[in-house]
Amino acid sequence: MSSCSRTRTKAPRSARIRVSSSPAKIVADLDDVLLHILSFLPIKTLIKCKRVSKRWRSLITNPNFSNRIISSKHPLPISGLYLKGTRDIDYRFVSLLDDDDEEVNEQRVSLSSPLRFADHPTPIIVMQSTNGLLLCKCTCPPNHFNRNFYVYNPTTNQKTLLPRIIDHVALSLAFDPSKSPHYKVFCLRKSSISSVSPVSSVFYHIEVYTSNEGPWRRLLSVPSFALPQTVNTVFWNGAVHWFWFGPNSRVCLSFDIETEEIKTLPLPFLDHQDDEEDPPDVGTLRFIEESRGNLYFIEVNDLSSPDLSVYEMNRTGSTWFLKYHVDLEPLAAAFPEMIGTEYYTNRKIYSFSVIGFVKGETDAESSYIVLHIPNKAVKYYFISKTFKKLCSFETSDDGGEIFYGFRRSFQFIESLANV
Repeated sequence: MSSCSRTRTKAPRSARIRVSSSPAKIVADLDDVLLHILSFLPIKTLIKCKRVSKRWRSLITNPNFSNRIISSKHPLPISGLYLKGTRDIDYRFVSLLDDDDEEVNEQRVSLSSPLRFADHPTPIIVMQSTNGLLLCKCTCPPNHFNRNFYVYNPTTNQKTLLPRIIDHVALSLAFDPSKSPHYKVFCLRKSSISSVSPVSSVFYHIEVYTSNEGPWRRLLSVPSFALPQTVNTVFWNGAVHWFWFGPNSRVCLSFDIETEEIKTLPLPFLDHQDDEEDPPDVGTLRFIEESRGNLYFIEVNDLSSPDLSVYEMNRTGSTWFLKYHVDLEPLAAAFPEMIGTEYYTNRKIYSFSVIGFVKGETDAESSYIVLHIPNKAVKYYFISKTFKKLCSFETSDDGGEIFYGFRRSFQFIESLANV
């Protein structure tokens, strides 16, 4: 072989020119680019993306990213409902996601069972739902009169234990992710009992717990008033609202969380209280809900009437106006199991309860109400006056021959909010 022949040798590994990775790999390695892409994904998809790797989980759960996402996507759509049965600890979950597949529709409802935290021995009782967060309570054995209160995100399964609460009358959760990533819990508490006047009076005050500041802090005193039996709480228009209903009185206190001013709101149907000849039915149906920035109120005092009126509060919180009217007759014709007989008068009544209200994302055409009728949940669209079955329930939920509607419902909204 010629002495001039050359022998090829391989270059050292460190000296080789590396071929660039695929475009997808490059994007995945750049946090800013990856976060920008992830920001366009739905919340449900982002939850699944957390399983890709520890790095992706860290990026998605970072408060800066999650707070930006929920703020930009607010208001988030209602994905489902938690339905409280005749027992406080029993709940069903019903998905509201649209699907024309009959088999899927039959699987959209869960079995009736208690909700639980993995590290707590007793079931959860849901008190309020606000923009993806739940206000809950649990008893503390062995003394079941002691209770722990939590703010809980069912999407991320995160929870925060609130500081101890004593002598509270009502609690309310306030959370508006479009304005702040932090939530507040307001507590109406008894202050003292005055014995100066001939008639003893109970005084109240409001305290607040803020997620970024910590312990309960007293805000202001509340004038003395008589509290009826049942309380519902709703956060709407920058204020917490406590609705009380009793046999002879109705009260709605509204507390603005920014100005820290309290006022009384009017309620529809006040003329029924003074109408002795036509008293409300014993089983009066009421439903109060916020949806996409609006507050809605439904009250049915005559279960023999096919008329169902839906009222909306104006933005100033000064008056209600009739928003929708529902005629139950077409529904009863399609679902004859709705028609029952009142056992002590033998008159015809309509068996139903209101379990949900959803304002359309884009226009009024897609707004609907969810009704619970014997063995079923039904969607009714206000504008088109059309309806369809959402899901079926087991007969045992309705108590046999007597219809018992779900006592309360709570919105489920998928959210990455940190608690």
